[in-house]
Amino acid sequence: MAEQAFGCRPLVINLPYRAHLPAFALQGFTMIITGCNSPIRGAFAQHPIFWLNSVPPRNLNIDGFDVHPESLPADQARGFQRISPTPMNYQRNILTASDDWPFLYLSGRVIPNFTVRSMVLLGILGLGMVYLFLPKGRIALDSRMFFLGAAFMLLETRAVTQIALLFGSTWLVNSAVFFTILILILAANVFVLLTRGGNLLWSYIGLTIFLIVGAFVPPDLFLSGGTVWRYAIPCGLALSPVLFAGVIFARSFRNAAYPELAFGSNIAGAVVGGLAESFSTILGFQHLLLVALAFYLLSAWSPKLGSRQPVADLR
Repeated sequence: MAEQAFGCRPLVINLPYRAHLPAFALQGFTMIITGCNSPIRGAFAQHPIFWLNSVPPRNLNIDGFDVHPESLPADQARGFQRISPTPMNYQRNILTASDDWPFLYLSGRVIPNFTVRSMVLLGILGLGMVYLFLPKGRIALDSRMFFLGAAFMLLETRAVTQIALLFGSTWLVNSAVFFTILILILAANVFVLLTRGGNLLWSYIGLTIFLIVGAFVPPDLFLSGGTVWRYAIPCGLALSPVLFAGVIFARSFRNAAYPELAFGSNIAGAVVGGLAESFSTILGFQHLLLVALAFYLLSAWSPKLGSRQPVADLR
């Protein structure tokens, strides 16, 4: 990553010195000197070893590159530590972290075993809670509301990560994002209240367009330019789907035959959507919108529980 960012291979220094970078070490630390630092790189090119005394004042009047501990008395030689760059031999095509795939602890696109175990554990816990508290004889699922809940959780996650790339991942930015999401949901509810009729088909079309654009337009495209291009447009792309999703949810919930079941199904879907966020380690956060789009399409073709309307009817 450092080589790609700065254009020069970094110097990796281990203390204590190691000829090979260990995968795990109980003692010491590793320092990475990034950038094209010519003085340090040139000094180590001429003198591969720098000797540092463990007693700091003893380093004031000596040049660590000119010290030769083997020529010193044994009691003095023991105080010197070797400092040299550790040779790094790595493949050029190795997968490195990026804004879309910011997983420093992974060497490839895979869901870690620990995450898989957590997903299984939470899934079993969720099913157990449903089995214990669901009224007997009421085992049913509002599939449309279920998929809407799963998709919206992914939509919210993508919005937070997208805005964090623009303004930084701070509490103030996150608060502003959630505040905007709540305002958009409120606006969607007001719109549904003012328009008693309406066809969900147009909301699904608008949502699909924004999700596809968000999934395939790289965020780097907005790193330069004026305020509108750099901030307003990417914020609109990240948050506009929330408005369409809010309209779909509000109308679907208003027309639900069993509101309590619809709401419970939506919460269950949100749990599934939260678990589906783990697929970001494979797809990246940008293409995670395609998973959200799949959930929304499933909700579009899911019949409302208790409704006699055809499955393909989106009214």
